[in-house]
Amino acid sequence: MASKPELVYFDGRGRGEIVRLVLAAAGIEFTETHLHAREEYLAIKDELLFGQLPLLKIDGQSFVQTQAIVRHVARKGKLLGDKEPEMTKIDMLYEGSRDFFMILLPIGFLLEESKVADIKPSIDKYLSCFNRALKENGGTGYHVGSHLTLADVGVLEPVLATIDYFGEEALKDYPEIQKYFKTVSSLETISKYIKEIRKPKNDAKYVATVREVLQF
Repeated sequence: MASKPELVYFDGRGRGEIVRLVLAAAGIEFTETHLHAREEYLAIKDELLFGQLPLLKIDGQSFVQTQAIVRHVARKGKLLGDKEPEMTKIDMLYEGSRDFFMILLPIGFLLEESKVADIKPSIDKYLSCFNRALKENGGTGYHVGSHLTLADVGVLEPVLATIDYFGEEALKDYPEIQKYFKTVSSLETISKYIKEIRKPKNDAKYVATVREVLQF
């Protein structure tokens, strides 16, 4: 029996969270190895072609670069579509979700709630964009077609973070986003991810660990 894929990262969200999410969405069980000290990072550095995390060990291979990892898993989980222009639309919306995510990523390292409100206008910009995309897809509750794709997986990460920091009321002006969130979060794989796999918001200990290990 083949061993489960192993995700090597920190015990927190960061750039590893989308890997957890896509593995869950693809129905792939996995294990995690968390780094807690600089020495642990140095011990695996030869496996990190670009010196960066996360690292995913899967099917006898070791992969780095988050988006390459995500697409590899998405292909295995048949989340990339099977014909054009569907495939390109999925990719386009997934890339947009990464822009959305990058607005929220720094919040986890601010640890000052007073500064979080500063990014709300940018969040609304992307919620509006994805609300439009969902509407143009016919209000199915999915971004492309009528089933889960990488586009939905990608958007879910920043939507969940938006709810974490601003509450579900942040979605009140975006009915298609609300429908999408209800639809996707009710799927068995995604529900399990939210309840059992997703990491909590960063705390001071996590931030200190990341800074110590990566020395930045």
